[in-house]
Amino acid sequence: MKSPISILLVYSCLFTACSTDDPDFILDETEDGEELIVVGPCGDKDYDIGTLLCTPTLSNEELEVVTWNIERFPLDDETSNKVAAIISDLDADIYALQEISDVDAFTSLVNAIEGYEGMVVDVRGSIELAFIYKNSAITSISSPMLLFSGETTPFPREPVELDITHSNGLTVKLINIHLKCCDGSENRRTAASNRLKDYIEDNHSDEDVIILGDWNEDFDKGSSFSNFILDSQNFAFVDLPIYQGDGENYSYPCTGASYCPSHIDHILITDELCDNLTATYTVRLDDCVSNYLTEVSDHRPVMVSLKADD
Repeated sequence: MKSPISILLVYSCLFTACSTDDPDFILDETEDGEELIVVGPCGDKDYDIGTLLCTPTLSNEELEVVTWNIERFPLDDETSNKVAAIISDLDADIYALQEISDVDAFTSLVNAIEGYEGMVVDVRGSIELAFIYKNSAITSISSPMLLFSGETTPFPREPVELDITHSNGLTVKLINIHLKCCDGSENRRTAASNRLKDYIEDNHSDEDVIILGDWNEDFDKGSSFSNFILDSQNFAFVDLPIYQGDGENYSYPCTGASYCPSHIDHILITDELCDNLTATYTVRLDDCVSNYLTEVSDHRPVMVSLKADD
């Protein structure tokens, strides 16, 4: 049974011109003191950017992909009911989830959401990666594949790759990740980012790929993900304009620490998907779901919408 959730949709900003006065990104400074400017996502393409509160009306014609760290699921006795209601009401097509601590509880969760199926993947730890997807929208889905399994890698949990096809005909490769957290792990995150980029270039250089999840770092100067940011001809962090905002739409709305709030949940696409890009949002569930941060998660979901090929 789903718990009641208020229904409200707010677009805090439409189009890149509203989200930031300068869509380009200053990554760092060169040795002579000049700023190194990186072009905005997909060549400053116009797409909707903003905030969704709870339950929008999403298009059946577009593929909606969500990344969501649901913090050691389930946190509380009410967690499963609330997550089931959120997924059902948000009505996105596929959710890439991080931090599944109780696999049996996850199975019960999926069974409670009408029209959805799911899978959880053992990724070398007690907090697993998972997917939940809508049957009517995802017309095919591959078996999950662990990347870099058996290797000595900087990943604390193996990335999980799978292919999906949407009812609009768009086929996309998803790679769900959860990188090493916290200060002092920048070198591991940099190495992980380099390993991911090499993997895409070696194996899927001309394909529609989305890498999404909890990257555990924002886009500050000296970012561990500068390899992707600098290669704006081939890759785009579509949530970069959210980071350039005032912090209200950041994915990690923590308080009381120097790093709060932070935007650490990202969606990276290959350039082949730039023409399909229509929107990127943070879903600010803590504004309309009671006790969200203590009973559901300390992270907000981040979503991208993609239209069919022209």
